[in-house]
Formats: sequence, structure tokens, C-alpha cells
Amino acid sequence: MNIEEFLFWESSRRDAYFELAECYKLPENELTFRMNKLEKVFQTLGSDALYQIILQCVASLEQLDVQTLKVDFSQLFIGPYSLLAPPYGSVYLEGKRRIMEDSTMDILKRYADVGLTTSESFKDIPDHIRAELEFMHFLIFKEIEATKKEDVNDFNNFLNNQQSFLEQHLCAWIADFAENVVNNAQTSFYQNLARATEVFVKNDYLMVSSILNSWQSSVENPVEFTSLQTD
Repeated sequence: MNIEEFLFWESSRRDAYFELAECYKLPENELTFRMNKLEKVFQTLGSDALYQIILQCVASLEQLDVQTLKVDFSQLFIGPYSLLAPPYGSVYLEGKRRIMEDSTMDILKRYADVGLTTSESFKDIPDHIRAELEFMHFLIFKEIEATKKEDVNDFNNFLNNQQSFLEQHLCAWIADFAENVVNNAQTSFYQNLARATEVFVKNDYLMVSSILNSWQSSVENPVEFTSLQTD
């Protein structure tokens, strides 16, 4: 894999996180557009399992109207009385359905460390699944920038941030979240979306770890972007 191929691959990873994040908004007519983009991205990434799940999502959308999806989305993620599948990392990491605990404070610190704050238009708490997926999108975006600039330090920093964030946050709670969605969703669309999110996040953690193991610079053997190659 040369630099051009690597950048294309990383751009696909970046786009996958962005499109998944968009799918955890209250559904509107553009959801079909998002799923079509995800279908292409997962096909590019070469995961047949993910691709098949997304195909099922796209097929289910053809059988559902937006209002039905909104009802299911609201019951799962909004309420008003109880959330069937809370979309907050702290609920799963802290236990007892608590939010804004230590894990949320760690999220805020991670955002601040790379110069981010939550948008004023975002009315939820910082460890909402949408925010965490968008954060991964941002970290990959910055990693791509560093690669283009041949900035080895930033490249490794942003990759390490990705691995750490996935390990301590998204990967640590995505399976429990997906299980709640699968068990409580009234539509196959959200069941398959949750499955796809879990499979992608777990696979991506393994991919990031593999890249770091192969390319992480060291004092004895520094990485040079002009010679980055893998089998």
C-alpha cells in the first residue's frame, strides 16, 4: 500500500464515521442518501459482512416511511419516559444509567486537547454516540492532514488518539448499546444500523492497532512518509 492508496483508505474510514454519525440523527428523507453513501464506503473498505448488513438497511428503508422511523428512533434514543437504548457512553461505562460522570469528563478533555468543543446547535451530552462517531471522523481527518504534510509526529499522535479513544470509549460500550437496539427496535433498519456500527467500530480498532504496530515511529527506526509501504 503506497501513500496514495493509504490516503484513499483513510478517507473511506473518515467518511464511514461521518455517515454513521448522521444516521443517529432524528430521521428525515435524506437518510436514504446517507445509507447509499455508507453502502459505497463499506464496499470500498472491503468488508463483506458490513456491506451485507448495510444492504439490509437500505432494503428496509424502501419498506418504511419517515414517520415510522421517527417513532422507533424516539422510543429507542429520546424517550420521553425511558430510553430503550440509551445512546450515551457513560450509561454503559458508569453503570446505573448515570450520565456526565468520569467517562464524560474524559471525553470533554479529549475534545479540548485537540481544540474541539461541542457545537451550540448540539443539544445532547458529549458522549452521545453521534458525537463520539464525529470525533473519530475528526481524528482521522487530522491524521490525513498530517500524512499529506509528512508530519510524522502528528500522524502518530492522531493515530494513537484514535486507538485510545476506541479502546476506552466506543469499543468499550458499543456492543451493549447495539444489543439494546437489536432487542428493542421496532424496525429492522435500526437493528441493522446498530449491528453495522458495532462491527465497523470493532474492526476499525483492530485496523488502527495494526497500523500503529507496523508504522509507529521510534527513536531507533523513525518512519519516513516517502518510504511507507506495506505488503
